[in-house]
This record gives sequence, C-alpha cells and structure tokens, in this order.
Amino acid sequence: MQPQRPLRAHPFLHRLAATAKIALVGAGLAGAGLYLYGVHGPTLVAPAAAASAAVTPKTEVPSEAKALSHAFSAVAKALGPSVVRIEVEVGAPPASGMRGGRPAPDDVPPMFRHFFEFGPGEDGPTPGPQHGVGSGFIIDGSGDIITNRHVVQGATKVTVTMNDGKEYPARVVGKDVQTDVAVVRLEKGPGNLVVARLGDSEKLEVGEWVVAVGSPLGLEQTVTAGIVSGKGRAGKHVQMSGNRVRGYIQTDAKINPGNSGGPLVNLEGEVVGVNTLIQVGAGGAYGFAIPVNEVRRVAQTLIKDGRVRYAYLGLMLTSAKDLDDAQKAKLGKNLPGAGAVVAEVTPGGPAGRSAIRPGDVIEQVDGQKIGAASDVVDYVSSRDIGATVTLHYARDGRAAQTQVVLGELPNEDLQKPEAQQGRIGLALQTLTPDVADSLGIERGTKGAVITDVVSGSPAERAGLKPGEVIVEVDRAPVASSEQAVEALRAQRGGNGHLLRVRSSSGTRFVTVK
Repeated sequence: MQPQRPLRAHPFLHRLAATAKIALVGAGLAGAGLYLYGVHGPTLVAPAAAASAAVTPKTEVPSEAKALSHAFSAVAKALGPSVVRIEVEVGAPPASGMRGGRPAPDDVPPMFRHFFEFGPGEDGPTPGPQHGVGSGFIIDGSGDIITNRHVVQGATKVTVTMNDGKEYPARVVGKDVQTDVAVVRLEKGPGNLVVARLGDSEKLEVGEWVVAVGSPLGLEQTVTAGIVSGKGRAGKHVQMSGNRVRGYIQTDAKINPGNSGGPLVNLEGEVVGVNTLIQVGAGGAYGFAIPVNEVRRVAQTLIKDGRVRYAYLGLMLTSAKDLDDAQKAKLGKNLPGAGAVVAEVTPGGPAGRSAIRPGDVIEQVDGQKIGAASDVVDYVSSRDIGATVTLHYARDGRAAQTQVVLGELPNEDLQKPEAQQGRIGLALQTLTPDVADSLGIERGTKGAVITDVVSGSPAERAGLKPGEVIVEVDRAPVASSEQAVEALRAQRGGNGHLLRVRSSSGTRFVTVK
C-alpha cells in the first residue's frame, strides 16, 4: 500500500513560516502521524498524546424493552406491503403552467405545491387541479383499498403508491359521508398484493399498545406508536368526521396530516381502526380512529353497491342531559332528565308527517329506552328503509306516541353542486403547533386550517385551498375552528364574508359570497 500523500500547505504559509521561523501544522494525516510544515518542507512526526475524555457508558437494555421494540418493528414490517400512499387531483387540468396568478417554484414536489402557491390574480382564480395526499390499506386480492372519504372527495384522478415506490392508477369505488369511509380500487395492480389482516375492534382494550401507519404529508411510509387512550361513543365532546360513526378509538400515537385513511394496528399486526382526524381540546391534541368493525361493514357495502343507504327520521335531536339551565327553562319544568329532545323537524321528512314537534322529548323507540340523542340515531340506523317505528315521547309532562315510516337519508355525495351553493363549503380544523410546522407557518399562529373544500361551493369559487389557515373573519381574529364556524354563520347580506388567510407563501384576503 502506498503511503498517503501529505497535504501541502499554501505557498503563502511557507513564506510566512520562513519569515517568522516557525513551524506550521498541516492537515495531512499518514497513519497515526502528523505532517509538520516547516521552513524545510513537511516532516512526519509522532502524534501528540490526545487529551483524555470520558465516554458515556453503554447501558444494558432491559429484556422487556427489547421485546417491545421488536414488536413495533415486526408490526411495521408486516403491514408495510399492505399500506399505500394515495395522491389525488381535484378539478380540471390547468390551462397553463400557472395557477392562482403565480407558479410554484420548480423544486417544490407536486404534493406540496398548494402550500407554496400565491393567491388568485386580478382576474380571479385560474381553473386547475388541486392535489391532496392520504393513506390507505389493501383489503382484498382485487386491489380494493380502504381510506377516508375526505381523502378522495372530489377526486378526478387517483394514484396509489406501494411501499416499493411503484405507482398505479386507481378509481373511487364508493364513499360514505356518514362514516367518512371510502374504497378505491387499483385499475391494474401488481399480482403479489398483500392484504392487511383485519382484527376485532370490540376486543381492543384501553391502555393497549397500537401503531399508526401512513404517509404523513406524502412522505415515505412512517410509523408512530402509542396506546389506546380511550374508547367511546361519538357525541357532544367528540365530533367524528362522519355523522354516523357510532364509536371512536382515541390514541396518543401521533396522527399527522396525510395519515388519514391509514391503519391503526395492534401488536399482533391486526388493523383495529382507520386513522381519521386530530381534535384539539383542553390539554392538547387527540388522535381518533374509526373502529375497524364499522369500517369493515361500510366497506363491504361500498364494494357491493357503490354507496351506503341509511334510514332516517328527519329530526334534529339533542340530548336532554346536555341542555343548559336556560334551555331547560324554555322547554318547561316537566322536562325529563334523559332522552332525546327534538330541536327541529325536517320539512318534508318522514317525521314531518307524524305528530312529533320541536320541544318533544323522545324517551323510547319501539320500546327501546333512549338515554341520549345518539341512541335514536343508532337504533334507526339498524332498521331498514321503509320500516315503521313507534316513538314514545313526552310533551309538557304528558306521555304520547306516534308512528313514523323511515325514509332514506339523502346522500350528500349524490347531490348536484347547485344544491350545495347555499353553504360556504369548508371543512375546518383548529390549527395546532405541529400542524403549523407541517404547513410551513409559525408555531404560534392561531386560526382554523382548511382541510377540505367542497367542489362547486362558494369557497372553491373564491379560490380557497386545503392547507390555508383562516386567521380572521370579517376583520375579527379567530383562534379555533369553532370560532371560525360561528363567525361564518353570521348573516352578512349580499357582501359575503371577508377572510384573511395565511399560508407559507404569505397572507391574503378572500371574499366568500
């Protein structure tokens, strides 16, 4: 082996050394020696003794920790081939290389471009596709993949990326707004599909370890671990992304934007839930998943029929136990302590032809006791469209009953865009510091992040995009999704609402009418 050639000092240093009669230490290393550059050139000398320094001791890993670490790795490895990234385009292809007035930088990946584009120019928004990213998992050999409905809502193009990086076109088989479940199918997938093993969410225990798998913000497949923090019925304190999700799984396994539609998995490698959303409350952010037993039922129907049909009463209900003192006083002193209070009767709905009226308190349905509004929804959802149910209710302290023939709940996804013009058409979520980081916005920013824009809605016509954050409504700051919704519900005549929205590109004002 040839000895390493020493690095030569700059001629200026040699001149300096000759003038000052000093030796310069060069950067060259040869084995364990150093080359000193003096007035007569480089000389190899013995290394000086290195200063002694303490090194942190190597610790012994407890066998329990090793076993848990191995379990996490095994789950990630087992589920990897079954979990996919889903990229969607919403809207028509652009007429040119610009959208919203200015082009995104060329080095910005497509999945992040909507975070970097500027707002619409003077002529208004230019029609063009919007991009979204979510996750999903394979459930059968036909290439059917479960994800969230909000991931593929309005999609005109769906691309599925497997964990080996290969991309395949896919189409939406069906989606259900009531449970936020959707199924997409590979148009022509590989022949070696690995199907995810589905577990039993009823057997899931609070405190049990779980792993969330997905592609947050379009990144490569990632896993986060945590425990099941809680299980319960969706209601006043937990508003799931689907109106008829009957239960939820709360977890502290981190669920980031892009994890939507990915699986929540137990340590046996079984999918026990579908990661859906993050909600903000006292104490921080909470991740929620839809129990897999409900997802399985909905997915099977979507594959068979393309949609899920639900029976409904046509009543807006609230739980009697959730009423405040002022509401109770308005309804009268004889108000029962439990039951479902009728807040509104849908005009032309099934119950509109019965004797039920606002202010009535439903205490039983077909002899089944009702403790809360969700009990009515659960029972009606289990019945067939066209079935007759008997409502036992109280009015002014007197018991009464009436019969209602259940109708079919209107499917929001099947309605024409014109039917949605009266609504602004935004899905909002309170901005958290972690979500702000992912959007390229200061962590201290307060507001409501746009998570979905309804196709054909006033929000879409105004040029609002997912990933933008509403920080003001009509010149008043908003610090949460609840404040934003309340402000947007206020009547503004024909002038609409003036929104101040923020993104990584800056701040702009948008008028929504």
